[in-house]
Amino acid sequence: MQRNRSGFWLAAGAVVAVLASAGWWLHGADQEMEGKAPVSCREAVRFLQAARLPEAARSKRCTKGQWQTTWYNIDFQISRAEAEPWLRAAYPGAGVDRDCVNADLCARPAAPADGSDNGNADYLAVDIRFEERDLAHVHVSGGTSN
Repeated sequence: MQRNRSGFWLAAGAVVAVLASAGWWLHGADQEMEGKAPVSCREAVRFLQAARLPEAARSKRCTKGQWQTTWYNIDFQISRAEAEPWLRAAYPGAGVDRDCVNADLCARPAAPADGSDNGNADYLAVDIRFEERDLAHVHVSGGTSN
């Protein structure tokens, strides 16, 4: 009788371990599909081809998504005075626009047009929204089109 109970608890433990592992894997897959999987900001900066994040950046959050394409997002706050200079330094040559739909400043930097699959974004967007207390929220996003 004791042997049957031990076998039952071992089998139950194995089932729970398998279900927990599957749940953890599904949670990670769901985050990737929704574009909410956390990644290092260094990886996101490389993919989005930004020069670097500003030293004074606060509330940094970098995420990745993947389904049929790959996309990354970088969100952070800096002072309003630093926002446009950072954008111009991070993406030299990108036209900065003040007539944006959902932002105070925006840009659509051109990705390198060498035609190679270099593992970086081939679509880029930067939106900057001014917030209270002289802050700016910067959202950089980009992805692959294939």
